[in-house]
Amino acid sequence: MNTVQGFCDFNIPCPCSPSTTLKEVVLRAVKLGYSAIAINTTIEEDVLINTKKKGNKKNEVKEEKKDVPPPLKLKFTEEELNLFKVHGKNVKILHRLTVMLSDPVNTQKLIQSGNTKKYDLIAVCPTTTAAFLHAAANMDIDIITYHPTETKELLRFTRKHYRQATDRGIFFEIPYSHMLRDSSNRKKIIQISHLYHTVGKSRNVIISSGALTPLELRNPYDVANLGLLLGLSEGEARSALNLSGRSVALHAVTRKTGKCVSFVAETDKLDPEEQWKAKEITDAEERLAGEPEPKKMKMETA
Repeated sequence: MNTVQGFCDFNIPCPCSPSTTLKEVVLRAVKLGYSAIAINTTIEEDVLINTKKKGNKKNEVKEEKKDVPPPLKLKFTEEELNLFKVHGKNVKILHRLTVMLSDPVNTQKLIQSGNTKKYDLIAVCPTTTAAFLHAAANMDIDIITYHPTETKELLRFTRKHYRQATDRGIFFEIPYSHMLRDSSNRKKIIQISHLYHTVGKSRNVIISSGALTPLELRNPYDVANLGLLLGLSEGEARSALNLSGRSVALHAVTRKTGKCVSFVAETDKLDPEEQWKAKEITDAEERLAGEPEPKKMKMETA
């Protein structure tokens, strides 16, 4: 199964700052020790809605369709690919789609159609309380994120709404780069993170960067220390960077294939770090083939 391991940063925005390139931001994240990175493409909800437009003829109505941009794929040189090995394992680059959500009724059926299937992770950024509650209870997504400048009002939700989302495997994202840019955004990020702690005891929380430049990225251990300011304990802060990231990736896989307890794949198509599994299966078959069949014992009665 194509899962992730180690520290994760599931929010590298595309496009990034004009003063740098997306490739430089990704390479900086690799050097800092992140083993799973998601390139985030943000769209408005209007892109997923087919708007009706009047044609030239009388009573003629045409549907105007907007295309979802395809995932951006980066090309690296051989020297750069050598950096993509953390403790002997290749770094995984995923693709994430984030939808700015204000009226979720129209986008609920369209969010899993079209080019959205090409993305590994699906996230929404609710800008209103109604959109947040609908996304937590009904939408088939992986992440609910927060943007301090795009959110129109203070989000209000109860423990029931929070549990509805966590029971369905949805994770809440805290982007820490907004705290580095502006003091007002810092207050909003701390406020929403403490709201997650008060209402849901910081369950299913992940911390991502949302960095537009390489200078906004921080070491995973520094981010874990920052989690103490966000209402997380030491164990919860580390889990928000590694274990929770793995759970998000698994939830994305089961969202596409359906919930299952086993996953079948050809041994030739396994990743290099997973080739040991095929060898273990072959050794187990050889051991079973060499063992003699057990003789049946008969019980004698007097």
